[in-house]
Amino acid sequence: IQLKYPNLQRLVVTGHSAGAQHVLRWAVMSPEGADGVTRYRGHHLPLTIIVSSPSSVIYLSEERPASTCRPEEDQGPHWSCSEFSTPGPDSNCDSNWDTYGAGIGGLYEGASKEGKIRYEANEYLLKSISLADRSAAGVRKEVRDRWATKDVRFL
Repeated sequence: IQLKYPNLQRLVVTGHSAGAQHVLRWAVMSPEGADGVTRYRGHHLPLTIIVSSPSSVIYLSEERPASTCRPEEDQGPHWSCSEFSTPGPDSNCDSNWDTYGAGIGGLYEGASKEGKIRYEANEYLLKSISLADRSAAGVRKEVRDRWATKDVRFL
């Protein structure tokens, strides 16, 4: 886009519903948007990412909202919850609660087999990380640190 439109002054990537889910996963995995800018061939263009009503989210930590944070009835627009915990082995998530799609677990060098979606996501992510530590903990830290510098807005 930057080559085709050289006078472009700002880039906004947005998605709604399934498109928001895709944009959110891209924003987590991509180096684009770190420090609020694009990274195309040394050209830094301001980049804003807008995520609107994704059908699911991708968590950057192993913690999830506690069951008390998920009441049966709508609590109104100003309700919030600050109780989080790590799901235990007795959770109904079949130990998949942090794998890619729901979280960033399982994304590290050698984590999955070729031909699987997690393998493709893993390869994309690892190409953008220049870490000596490509362990699960190293990759998680890099993704979280990079995410913290992005201009991502949720609607």
